[in-house]
Amino acid sequence: MLFDAAVARLGPDRVICDRRMVGHEDHAGGVAVRLVDAAGQAHEATADMLIAADGIHSGARARLFPDEGPPVYGGRILWRATTVAMPFLTGASMIMAGHQDQKFVAYPISPPAADGRQRINWIAELRIAESLKREDWNRAGDPADFLPRFADWRFDWLDVPGLIAGAEAIYEFPLVDRDPLPRWSHGRMTLLGDAAHAMYPIGSNGASQAILDARALVRALAAHPDPVDALAAYEAERLPATAAIVRANRGNGPEQCMQMAQERAPNGFARIEDVFAPGELEAIAARYKVLTGLKLKPEAAA
Repeated sequence: MLFDAAVARLGPDRVICDRRMVGHEDHAGGVAVRLVDAAGQAHEATADMLIAADGIHSGARARLFPDEGPPVYGGRILWRATTVAMPFLTGASMIMAGHQDQKFVAYPISPPAADGRQRINWIAELRIAESLKREDWNRAGDPADFLPRFADWRFDWLDVPGLIAGAEAIYEFPLVDRDPLPRWSHGRMTLLGDAAHAMYPIGSNGASQAILDARALVRALAAHPDPVDALAAYEAERLPATAAIVRANRGNGPEQCMQMAQERAPNGFARIEDVFAPGELEAIAARYKVLTGLKLKPEAAA
């Protein structure tokens, strides 16, 4: 949908696929970008500036920081899929169960169809000591690697092993991120999104922080006629903010409450009040919302 919207708004001649960037140079009044296509043919493009939003394996970032190495493995693997099944709870609920070593997340992504079933997105997560696999959004996952650990997760409101078994296709994702960089902008080029601040998929911040990047970039470009100054202002606003989220997500972000519950009541509990002090959960959520820019600091709101 995003691709179709970009083509519709920019025009098909402005959205060019099958290109890989191999270099760029600033020149008087702009930047030249060198590209190659899948056949190895060279191409060149020029523009006022270069915004490299080329993901966790960013070629632009690797050329700026050639000694950085691969993404940092976080000790856990996620298996992700969708399953068409009967709704659970309200039919519009999101659930997160478990703790940092074993977790299951599920939420619907379509309304119920005529047969009453809906498409449910789910993530199963386990602590795995070592992963030697390169991150690949298209790597098929094997349920035998994780389903046995969830075999007894059958509740009166959700059948977790049944949901896993009913998936059409499962994909495997090592939990990875990258250490914050000292800088993103170099003259007329900068990084954006995962290329700038790849982080754990905690708190739904992979996409939302890229959107906030884009908003800050547009604001900086409107305020600074010189592109170099604009990119420097964009970096000054967004680099410290996203670096803080990378570090917070390594500590499980708002999901730290699940680990706290596991540690405080490993054998279960009947009343949430016996595990958390009044206002403790709300305070965890509020701090993370402020950190991620989804809620103003109290003094700013006032």
